[in-house]
Amino acid sequence: MIRNTNFCTNICMIITDQNSEQAFSYAPDLRPGFVAHMANRLDALICAQTKEILEAAEVKTPVHSVSVMLHLLRQGPASIADIARSQERSHQLIVSRVAPLEKSGLVKMETDPEDERRKILSFTRAGAIDARKAERVSLKIAASFTDLHEELGVDLMALLERAEQLLRQKPLAVRNAAPAKRVRRKASTRAA
Repeated sequence: MIRNTNFCTNICMIITDQNSEQAFSYAPDLRPGFVAHMANRLDALICAQTKEILEAAEVKTPVHSVSVMLHLLRQGPASIADIARSQERSHQLIVSRVAPLEKSGLVKMETDPEDERRKILSFTRAGAIDARKAERVSLKIAASFTDLHEELGVDLMALLERAEQLLRQKPLAVRNAAPAKRVRRKASTRAA
């Protein structure tokens, strides 16, 4: 048994030929069920390419923490709970994205003068400079995605948001319980 927090990714890596042009080319009837795998691969590719661009621009903010820095830049100092709520992410995830920022001296955490239980995240001087650099790079990356959307003939962000919305309205478990559109197997497969 594979013991890992990302069990699905491990299973996908086992049954997918990572070098193929098209994932699951050997099993076209299974392909639709591995959208999460493809999304994960796309996420890794985009993050790797974004990291290169950030490093070339001398941005110190790690790729996964850019959204936190942009939130602080555009919204001002905020608590981790505020950022998590705004980005619709878990508190724990935001904490993990803030930790490297604190460690590198880009942000600082201070007690809220109005509520001692609450901690407020804000920039250091170096963090404010880095956040402005990250914003400039992010604007260029956004323009690159506009170009990609034109090539694809679809707004990928809108498509992903719509897919998420539809899955929240009608989860996979409900879809799985409904009569499915069956893919007919070839006669040669049934005869074997």
